[in-house]
Amino acid sequence: MLKFSPFLLKSSKKLKKLHYVCYWRKANVCRYEKKMVEFDNWRKKRGLGEGAITEEVLLAYFFNVEKHFAASSMWTKYSMLKSMLKVHKGIDISKYGKLTSYLKVGSRKYKTKKAKILERNQIEEFLKKAPNVEYLQVKVELILGVAGASGCNELTFLDISDVQDKGSYLYALIPNTKTNISRSFTVMEEAFSVNAVEMCRKYISLRPKAAGRGFFLRYVDGKCTTQHVGINTISKTFSKVASFLGLPDPESFTGHGMRRSSATLLANAGGDITTVKRHGGWKSTTVAENYIEESLSSKMAIAEKNPGAT
Repeated sequence: MLKFSPFLLKSSKKLKKLHYVCYWRKANVCRYEKKMVEFDNWRKKRGLGEGAITEEVLLAYFFNVEKHFAASSMWTKYSMLKSMLKVHKGIDISKYGKLTSYLKVGSRKYKTKKAKILERNQIEEFLKKAPNVEYLQVKVELILGVAGASGCNELTFLDISDVQDKGSYLYALIPNTKTNISRSFTVMEEAFSVNAVEMCRKYISLRPKAAGRGFFLRYVDGKCTTQHVGINTISKTFSKVASFLGLPDPESFTGHGMRRSSATLLANAGGDITTVKRHGGWKSTTVAENYIEESLSSKMAIAEKNPGAT
């Protein structure tokens, strides 16, 4: 059982941040343990004992896994299993060259399916035309998601104290997340063709007095209830926007699209690799490079230098 110091007990905000970090650490531990159990079950079904955890056995295991999962998932499983085997079995599978080569070949064959994004004009059309009585909560989720390159989990655990009204802009703090990087961002009045700050301010003003600390509360018929909005609801934000706009296959617009749309908009505005990385809290330069490479401004710059380029 966790024990807190008197200093922490006096600060509900600090406790909330601590709970947020502990939640994700616990969730990650469970995910890692699950991968270890899956491997052990597969091994035992084939009559392979503890001493049979060899490179050949792992190659067979991942060959079996490859039939059901994408290459990106394969690397995730590999990383988790590598950590668990090193801790619990004292086996370092990072030294298994054949295994890593096999996974790399699989990655080259696989074309990553990227989350669909919304263009700036589509976002602004939704903010302008969607009726507030039905879509105000979705609008605020969209604004904070795109302005801060926020993930669904980050918006779910956003505290009312994390969003501060500074008059002409809002200052939002994203607490320590699974990337271990705390971030902050601002929402400016002129961020979109509508006043995004006023829209967020209106939603906040509808909070019942008995509401908890969660920023997002269920919104029904122009009123907020005391019920905290869960991650499943927030993950459907982009889908709801796409559906309202009449875009094809709206269900394919997932929650991850908010982060991708945010980074792509920044790249389109001329943001460099360092800026995009800092904006999204990404550690990987490759991720930032991918967004910039696909940006409209990047393609236009290439076209200006080479009129025949596309």
